[in-house]
Amino acid sequence: MAEPESAEYQGRRRAPVPALRGTVLVAGGIGVAVLVLLSLVVIVLTAPQKPRVPAVGQPAAPPTPAAPDGSSPAGRSPTAARPSPSLSPSASPSSSPSRSPSPAPSAPTSQPPALPPPLQPVSYEAEASGNVLFHGARVAPMGGASGAAGVYALGAPNGGMLVFGGIAGGGGGRYTVTVYFQNPDRADRAGRMTVNGGAPVTLRYPSTGPASVASTSVGVVLTAGTGNTIVLDNLDSRAADVDRIVVAPS
Repeated sequence: MAEPESAEYQGRRRAPVPALRGTVLVAGGIGVAVLVLLSLVVIVLTAPQKPRVPAVGQPAAPPTPAAPDGSSPAGRSPTAARPSPSLSPSASPSSSPSRSPSPAPSAPTSQPPALPPPLQPVSYEAEASGNVLFHGARVAPMGGASGAAGVYALGAPNGGMLVFGGIAGGGGGRYTVTVYFQNPDRADRAGRMTVNGGAPVTLRYPSTGPASVASTSVGVVLTAGTGNTIVLDNLDSRAADVDRIVVAPS
């Protein structure tokens, strides 16, 4: 049976125990410090970010909209956040529309002057205020006349004369002048028509009775425009009383 060790020997054998205990305490303290640091890091990373206060005089940055899938926009790259624009001209709103070249103006072509349209028959009343009466010719009521009046006392014995002015001749040429007249005598009467101062044309006026109107026509040549004149008179005898004349293209 072994003898128990002396107290002095036991003290020498247990001397390393305090040093080992100090090492364990230091390692434990380091571990605790590491745990505290890791806890602080986790707290800092998981804590909500406070909005940055802009400096005085600078506008605040607009809030970042949340991504549709719930992911944080901070971790997404700009190229992944927005689709790349299409290069198709039809899909790009900024592409300018194509313009077809405007046709060169054609040289003006000379057109011949338009001829005036053919005149329709135009009626000129004998009693119209624009006409001129000479040598006793006068306006009086007339039975059967278009305007219920006519011009009397044309021809002998006083040499009465009726002048129609402003007769339209269109582009000029041949026209037919129809004289509407009244002859109350049983015998025919004679008269003259002078156009634009030319040679007079003899007219014959058959009997119509005191309340009727008849007509007679003659072909004439008128100049272009409205400066034509027609004169009705008679130098040798009494002419018929005149209701109106009608001028029409031949």
